[in-house]
Amino acid sequence: MLAFLLRNEESSLFPAAPWDDVADLDLPPPTPCEGLGRAHLPVNTRVPQAQRWFDQGLRLLHLGWRGEARRAFAEAARCDPQLAMAWWGLALTRGAGARRAASRAEAIYKALALSEGGPDAEQRYIVAATFLANKGPANGRHGFVREMEGHLERCPEDAEARLLLAGLLADGFEADGRPGPGQTYAQLLVRELLRTHPEHEGVHLAWVRLREESTRPQEALESARRLRVLAPQAAPALLAAGRLFLRTGHLQEAREVLEEAVTVEDAWRARESLPGAAAPVAGVALRLLVQACADAGRYGEAQTWARRLRARAEEVTPRVDQALVFAAGALSGLHLRFGFLRAAAEPRVELSPEARPADRVLLSGMELYARGLRALEAGPLAEADRLCTALEQLAQPLTDESRSEGHLLCPRDVTRVVELAACELRGALEARQGDPARAEATLTRALRLERRLRPAGPPAFSRPVRETLARHRLRLGREEKALELARALVEERPGSGHAWLLLADIHLARGAVAEAAMAFSSCLTCWRDAEAHLPEVQRARSFRGASPRPVSRMRLVPPVENAPA
Repeated sequence: MLAFLLRNEESSLFPAAPWDDVADLDLPPPTPCEGLGRAHLPVNTRVPQAQRWFDQGLRLLHLGWRGEARRAFAEAARCDPQLAMAWWGLALTRGAGARRAASRAEAIYKALALSEGGPDAEQRYIVAATFLANKGPANGRHGFVREMEGHLERCPEDAEARLLLAGLLADGFEADGRPGPGQTYAQLLVRELLRTHPEHEGVHLAWVRLREESTRPQEALESARRLRVLAPQAAPALLAAGRLFLRTGHLQEAREVLEEAVTVEDAWRARESLPGAAAPVAGVALRLLVQACADAGRYGEAQTWARRLRARAEEVTPRVDQALVFAAGALSGLHLRFGFLRAAAEPRVELSPEARPADRVLLSGMELYARGLRALEAGPLAEADRLCTALEQLAQPLTDESRSEGHLLCPRDVTRVVELAACELRGALEARQGDPARAEATLTRALRLERRLRPAGPPAFSRPVRETLARHRLRLGREEKALELARALVEERPGSGHAWLLLADIHLARGAVAEAAMAFSSCLTCWRDAEAHLPEVQRARSFRGASPRPVSRMRLVPPVENAPA
């Protein structure tokens, strides 16, 4: 989808992508691939091989595999030097930002020159892309939309044009759940494409990404499952399907498809003889596997995935500091989730002297935050206050840093994540100090900060603010307000046993034993394969054993994989 390809890249385990600095026609030849779908757009060429490579590039473009799409378009241009649409594809695969502006402009002007006298449809494709290449996705959006709408007025059956238009219009959702300005238009286009082109891999991926952050992500479950069939060799598409399964609480399917994404990308990397640093999808997939296992109460398995992530970071030579920080964050966050604060406070990572300030600040923030939670738990509030102050001051040197491009950690994003952790820790400290009003205000501010985090930034290493605020309100006797937050957390993470456990605790405090029993039962549904020694699992099981009678009716939707016993 263009909205994802033309935005700043997500911070990943390894910041360098293969062949980013190689000129278009100097790229190594790609490998013909099956398992990428069947998208096809006839282009103005008499060279069958050029058409085949263009179609492979188009499929990869729809599936979000930018680097491989660029190689396929470059091969199409080598097969037919007069193929204007090959240069159109090369311009779109160069992404956003000033770093590749010259390459984008060179490719699109080459496409414009070659398209003179060619088919009208191709000229409209290229002119529309010119707006994006020259002005960027924000300023060139209106021109692109107008050109593509003009083309669709003449060629209403052009599915590729409708999919590209929908992809650019995807604006996501605001914090209150309202769709962005172009989101509804994009969804209408893709809904119609699902009806007319049910076997198009790009349509299903577009629908998955359009619905993932909505209030009804389950509407895209069938598309996520179709992606595993239609594009089994597209690692980015498998990653998107895994995100949706995780979002909807289908943890087993999430683990399966995320493992497939890692396997597929590793096989591609071995086939192309690329180093370990050339696998961005695997890094994200391994972090999501840690989260999926944590939600399912599988602490030991989650540690295994976190250690595999750490091993990947350490096997690259020379060592990449950003990769080490991300791996340490995955393991530290896992320990925090289950309350093992001492382990969380010891990341055991030594960065190189050349490490960027953003890497150092993010790693130090994780350590200070975990140590602050330990101090709160142990009781010396003066030490907790000192650590909280240090955390609040930690990101100040990054405030003047400019936004980074590519897959590098962005200093501004790191600042936001550290600020969120400091605010959440400060609110918990104020609650322990006996200042509930100030704690409420601080945690509410932390909740707003959490909603403002960019999806492309590093993952937050603090506890879910809704959970901290809900437990604070519960201690104050404001059970109904706490219940609102817990229900929102369950809707957002229906497969997380931790969210259901919080809801059960609140129902118990309200005296609603039947609702508490159902929440505990739903919690155990998520944790049916959890490790029995975990205190949370033992507590949920002990309550179910003491429940006076089975609950026959539920007021909340249970986790989706299996109905509770």
